[in-house]
Amino acid sequence: MFSSCVLKAGDAAIQRGSALFQRKKFDEARTYFEAALNEETTFPKDSIYILISNCYSQQGDYDNAIDWRKKALELSPEDESNYLNLAFLYRLKKDDATAESLFKKAAELKPEDPASYASLASLYITGGNMEDALSMLLTANELDENIPIVHADLAVVYARLGQFLKAEEELEIAEELKADNIALFRQEVESLRESSVDSN
Repeated sequence: MFSSCVLKAGDAAIQRGSALFQRKKFDEARTYFEAALNEETTFPKDSIYILISNCYSQQGDYDNAIDWRKKALELSPEDESNYLNLAFLYRLKKDDATAESLFKKAAELKPEDPASYASLASLYITGGNMEDALSMLLTANELDENIPIVHADLAVVYARLGQFLKAEEELEIAEELKADNIALFRQEVESLRESSVDSN
């Protein structure tokens, strides 16, 4: 009975590592997470790999972050969140082609999750591909119409396509949903509207 209350060595290492991670001491945190891999623990190995990956990504070391995330993916190849997070790391490395294929894989594994479509839309907006961005945003919105960033991105996409009434409607919804940095989205829409008026 008493032994069940004793913390496993690996779990203790993860607790210490997590506390250090919260204090932004990523090298020290990673040391504890790596130690946990060699100890008895209730944490699955892929979860520990993700903790290590997160330490590296917080330090801007995206190559190592990707390597550890791939190890997690090998153990959980059907976990769409691994594909999503791996895609975000590739975006940080400015490798949008790889990110796109990973976002698509995440969408294939969990088609009911709007995150993959919203992420693809963001990638397409960055690349100037407004038609595909619009398609992905509308899909994400069909799945969940209460995601603030989807409406903010829709506003920008509609504005870039010259559909300013729809852009304004989406801005209002984004504002109601308390989208982050709404002022920046409004500024971009207004700037596009002014450019449109100037060119006519």
